[in-house]
Amino acid sequence: MSITLLEGIVIGGVGGTIAGLTIWLVQLLKEKVTERRDKKRVYNWLYEKTKQYGRLGVGTPFDDPHWISTIDIAVYTNLTPNRVRYICSVHKEIRPKRKKDL
Repeated sequence: MSITLLEGIVIGGVGGTIAGLTIWLVQLLKEKVTERRDKKRVYNWLYEKTKQYGRLGVGTPFDDPHWISTIDIAVYTNLTPNRVRYICSVHKEIRPKRKKDL
């Protein structure tokens, strides 16, 4: 049984497509797992750091007037400042400082 040129091209194309999709899915999964881990790391550190002010309950957002800089979070969580900014912007329970908070 011999494979014609056209069959070889189709087999190669399908194999390449499957390999490309597999690599893409693995990268997407790795990115989501890393993001979830970093969100947990930042949130837990912020929770422990701001818990001392006594205004936090379980499941409440950070409504504490004592704000922590991105640099401080980055240093203590061993993440880059850009990563911390991103994580804080996408985490639903971490809110930025607003004008009324000044």
